[in-house]
Amino acid sequence: MQKSSSNSSRRKSFFGGALSLNPLSALTPIHDPAENAKEKPQPKTLQKRRASSFLDVSRTSSPFGSDAHSPSSPALSPAPSPIDTRGSRIRNPPRIASWVSARSASDDLDDEPLSAVSSKAPSVNWGEFHEAGLRSRKVLLHGEVQTSSTLFRRKKEYLVLTETHIVRFKNQQKAAETFSEILTPLHRSSSFSRRHSQNPSFGSSQDFQSFVSDHSGDRNIGTPLRQIIAVFQLVDDRPYFAFEISYIEEESNNAYSMTLQFGSPDDMRTWLRAIRTASSRVRALDEFPISEQNTRLAARIVEREGDYDPNNFTLYKVVQRPMGHSKAASSSSDDLTKINSSICFLAIGIHKVHLIPVFKSRQRSSSPNLLSYPHEVSFGLLTLTSVRLSETDDTFELVFRMPMQKSKTLLMASLAAGDIATRLHHVDHYLRPEWEPRPYIFLVPDIVKEQILATSVSQSIDETSLDRTICAYCIAYNIPPNLIRYQVTYPAEDWPRFQLLPPGTPRRPMYSPLELLAVMRALRYNESFGTISFAGIQLDVLNELYDRFGADHVCSKTKRGTPINMSLEELENSCLLVQEIRAIAVTSRKVRRMDFTSCISRQPADYVDESKSKDIGCGIVEALFPLCKYQTTNVDWIILNNIQLGETDLDYLIAAAAEKMCHFRGLEMRRCGLNERKMSLVLDALRAQENTLEAIDISGNPARLVPAIFEPQLSVFGYIRILNLCNVAHTAGPEPLVTADTLLSWRLHALNLSGTVLNHETVDAISIYLASPQSNSLRELKIDHTGLTGRQIAQLMISMTKIPGTARDLLMDVSQNRIETFHDEFAAAISEGYAPTQLTITLIDYEHEYNFAQLVRSIAKNNTIKHLDITKVSLPNDASEQTCQALEKMFTENKTLISLDISGENSKLEIAKLGVGINKALCGLKNNKSLQVLHIQNQNLGLQGASTLADVLKVNGTLLEVHCENNGIPLQGFTDLVNSLHYNTTLKWLPSMVESRQETLRQTEMAVKNMRTDASHHPQSKAASIRNKVAIKMGKHPVDKHAPQQLSEQDVQAAVRLVEESWDRQAHRLGLYLQRNANIAAGIDTPLEVEEEQFERPQDRPLSMGRIIEQVKFESTPTLEKEALFEADSLSINTMNTVRQQSHRQSLENNPRSHRQSLDHQQDPYQSPPSFHKARDVSESSERRDTLADDSGYDPVTVALAKDGITNNTNITGIPNVAAITNDTKTASYTEWRNTALKVACV
Repeated sequence: MQKSSSNSSRRKSFFGGALSLNPLSALTPIHDPAENAKEKPQPKTLQKRRASSFLDVSRTSSPFGSDAHSPSSPALSPAPSPIDTRGSRIRNPPRIASWVSARSASDDLDDEPLSAVSSKAPSVNWGEFHEAGLRSRKVLLHGEVQTSSTLFRRKKEYLVLTETHIVRFKNQQKAAETFSEILTPLHRSSSFSRRHSQNPSFGSSQDFQSFVSDHSGDRNIGTPLRQIIAVFQLVDDRPYFAFEISYIEEESNNAYSMTLQFGSPDDMRTWLRAIRTASSRVRALDEFPISEQNTRLAARIVEREGDYDPNNFTLYKVVQRPMGHSKAASSSSDDLTKINSSICFLAIGIHKVHLIPVFKSRQRSSSPNLLSYPHEVSFGLLTLTSVRLSETDDTFELVFRMPMQKSKTLLMASLAAGDIATRLHHVDHYLRPEWEPRPYIFLVPDIVKEQILATSVSQSIDETSLDRTICAYCIAYNIPPNLIRYQVTYPAEDWPRFQLLPPGTPRRPMYSPLELLAVMRALRYNESFGTISFAGIQLDVLNELYDRFGADHVCSKTKRGTPINMSLEELENSCLLVQEIRAIAVTSRKVRRMDFTSCISRQPADYVDESKSKDIGCGIVEALFPLCKYQTTNVDWIILNNIQLGETDLDYLIAAAAEKMCHFRGLEMRRCGLNERKMSLVLDALRAQENTLEAIDISGNPARLVPAIFEPQLSVFGYIRILNLCNVAHTAGPEPLVTADTLLSWRLHALNLSGTVLNHETVDAISIYLASPQSNSLRELKIDHTGLTGRQIAQLMISMTKIPGTARDLLMDVSQNRIETFHDEFAAAISEGYAPTQLTITLIDYEHEYNFAQLVRSIAKNNTIKHLDITKVSLPNDASEQTCQALEKMFTENKTLISLDISGENSKLEIAKLGVGINKALCGLKNNKSLQVLHIQNQNLGLQGASTLADVLKVNGTLLEVHCENNGIPLQGFTDLVNSLHYNTTLKWLPSMVESRQETLRQTEMAVKNMRTDASHHPQSKAASIRNKVAIKMGKHPVDKHAPQQLSEQDVQAAVRLVEESWDRQAHRLGLYLQRNANIAAGIDTPLEVEEEQFERPQDRPLSMGRIIEQVKFESTPTLEKEALFEADSLSINTMNTVRQQSHRQSLENNPRSHRQSLDHQQDPYQSPPSFHKARDVSESSERRDTLADDSGYDPVTVALAKDGITNNTNITGIPNVAAITNDTKTASYTEWRNTALKVACV
């Protein structure tokens, strides 16, 4: 009997284990009273609560479900305490008793064991697990079940489901002794009880370590409902019905499961529904369903993945179900490790879903090492393609899929399945606002839908929405978000404009397919932009790329829910480029313009061969033009510049353009490879858009236009505002390219004829148009590089001006024309006030300098030009003095110029500069009262020009911006410019001279490295030879002291760093001054004196190159050679002192009177006489001695003697100028010991 009792004390029942922490004291005892007396009071230990700083964090639960737990930060809470294993029930106690004892002895008495519940008492009263507590519980369901099934026997037990526990008894009689509601078999009158006792359920459970004894009748164990994770049905081919209960004991993180089998589906559904309902009610009342220790460890793992945020973190307990087979189909002796691996934590972070295995006891130590934690598996939230919840049990399914990869399905079960689905729904709405319909399947019960509606918060598009969505997609696709670069600009029309920029690193000239997909999918359903531009971004990587693993990314409806007028098969079979562009166009109602300039580099097939496959085209035309044809998008301005269009593209384009209801507003096809046939087909098809087309660009195509045919094709468009015919080839003849009647029928805003040769008839037609009031809306006229003479340009200027001196608000570009032909008429038109407000005259190669001087003088007289661009003007030689005087006069006398650009050109193929005379011409800006913006790049101003410009800024009060980059301005010139801002309070922009800074650093590095090269070939001097002889005589190792000082690589870096710090200091001062001026312009009270830079402003120029090298020499890095040199210095000084002492004793013996006279003049025998100080100023002497010590390169003996003024070492060192320093300072004694020193040295 004692043996049986002993076995009973070591055995764990199926529902017990670590889950049933409190035995039923009123029922059959598990331990003997004597054994219990010896045992430490474990219940008291478990009831002890610990105060942790993580307690406050644990009180923050998810608003989407009570099973979610959101800590504030894993780093804020103390390290977890070791697990107390003294109260654990072990399968074989004698086997590990020594380990338990050792662990108990080594545990700190102050450490408190982790509790299975939160340190704060839950809101529901769980009650004590004894007879009195059980009798007070309401019985929800009871019946006989089979708790063990082997080949030779079946074990049945009686289960009782209460409000808080599932209790197991040996038979119904034992259960009736505890619960009065249960009748004994002799008094079975209740139909409910009779049904469950007469029709028992059949179950099988896994053979755990806690279930190995045959004496289950000796103990009765209960399982708290709060430890149950999931209850789910098992479906397989067996002829019975079963469901599984999974639960975990969080103190030791031991996970268990039990499978209950039933002969009828009604019994199974009754028990399944009862247990789920009771467990869900308990979970809802439990404020902290997950222990703070598990929450802290899970949060740290998520934080390690960079996905943790206290406000966006929820944690759930789930069961990961196996794929392809059921738990009931497994053997009855599955390994416990496999069971533990199926139970895990599901964490929802900022951008990912994490599956974290259950922490083992060895991982729950106080060590903060994250490497010991289990490896989590994460999935991007925006790769979610399906969410399915069961209505009958706790099972749910999550499906994730990366682009161009197979989907990954997670079969899981949890009581918190509804909360998980709600949380995923809310996070997705936050990351992708206004996405309707959602790009995933969402099948949940109606109660979950009601919960989502009750807790949903509307998410609208704001300025941070795009950043948030792009970041989420990048992280979901395992892409660093910082690789994506874009900007938002505000052009005159269709603003704002989103423009994707190329990657910032030269090693990555183009984006990868996943990076492009992340950006394009983030732009879906975004109503913030009127224009989306991918100009300059290579999209070829998405063309001919297909995703055959799913269609969840395919967009088949507009934002309003209107289906796209295409078959689903056609939408799914398109390449990714077509699918993504199509999705952007149909999901945003605000996008009106899309720019794809230079996005496709592929060349289409030249000919169409019926026997070969058809060319796929560029993809962009296939994506957009069918949508425009069926009016399923608001995009009506398409830019296809620099994309070669093939026959397939032309078919899509013509089919859409021929539809009158297409409503094209703008079509730009510059350099698209259109020949005469393609051009004619396109223009004929566009006739249907005569009432809507506002802009057309067909420039740069190889088609040769015939004016007689082209002009009628173009004249049908009555609402053209922007016409671009630059670089268009046409046949020669007397016909104008565009007649005056056609021009007069339009209200043009921009006319671009750059690079197109214009005959006299075309110029006359334009002149007639400019003279008409119909041209009042024209704002831009570009006729550069059209072969016009100065007379023709003057004709156009006179035509556009109704009253001389009255400015026409127009930008006129006449660059690269033959303006030297009839230059006098061109200059006269400018001086007489016929020029427009904005005039561009660039890239003019003057053969005669006096023509340029004439242009400058006419600009000085002009009173209509406000913005002038005369950049890259080339003269035969540097500007003469007369031309520079004309420039100075223009700066002084012109009263209307607001912006002036006189930049030059400095490239390998061409150099266009005005010469050094422009430095003097800049002095005219001192008296200028109108100029606000000055561009003067690439004019080689240098130090002199920077100083002149600095003098101008001191007195000029109208300049707001000065752009003077690439002028070779050194550090001294940059410092002068910054110092001038001390007196200037209006300038808002001055460059920091980045290119000059880099050039100065390069020159400094080269100069110091050249010094190292020169030092390695320096010969030995005569003084070094004498010093070596002295060293040998004194018994020392000879060292060549006169070798030049060696500079290490660290010295080179020090010199560069010294220059770099000087530039940075001046750039910092520049920023302070510009910020002060900006505050003054904005009306902010700002003191004129910048306090932070007062102590930094130098009184003189910064270090020159020579002084920098001197300082590097002085502060050079010590090396082995330098240590030897320092040793030689010490040797030379010691030798000198020894010789001087010997000479002093000899002179004292020979002539003591002379020595006393010497002492009258100098108390210190090594001090210079007073006459030496009288002969020279003290400061001058000190400076000279310092120069001798640092710069002269003399050996230490000579330097020391020269400083004291005691000898003339001309015969020793060959330096005659030292004699002047020590003149009239010799004494007889000094002469004698000098001679002695010479004798010693010569020996």
